[in-house]
Amino acid sequence: MKLRHLVLGVALAASAGMASAVEFTEEEKLWLGMKIYERAAGRGCGTCHDVRPFPDLTESIKRLSKEEFLKVVKEGRPGTIMTPMAPQIMKIGLVEKACMTEEQALDALYAYLKGLSDGTVKGKVKKPKTLKEKLKGKCE
Repeated sequence: MKLRHLVLGVALAASAGMASAVEFTEEEKLWLGMKIYERAAGRGCGTCHDVRPFPDLTESIKRLSKEEFLKVVKEGRPGTIMTPMAPQIMKIGLVEKACMTEEQALDALYAYLKGLSDGTVKGKVKKPKTLKEKLKGKCE
């Protein structure tokens, strides 16, 4: 019994320091994904990916599974200038302010790029009014 209480206590203590995930609508996710694309690495993913000879992400996303895309963002591509971007994405002020988990941030980025790729997103995404309360930066 003592071991069980110790494990439970450790789990509760660990979870107390973690931010709880805020739920986002699809519209919110697309806007957040667009902002992540614009702000990653300080100048945005497009700094490289909107310029030849680098891969156009709206084309790459047609060939990559979501899992493959996430792996590249998390691990980079060895032997290229594509470094792991997930740590940099998590440092974006908006990502921190929205209390996003890494999974949520990368999912939002993927959703935005997938939308551009399949034509369901055209250009800029309008900021949903529902995000106002979610961007107060009060992570629990």
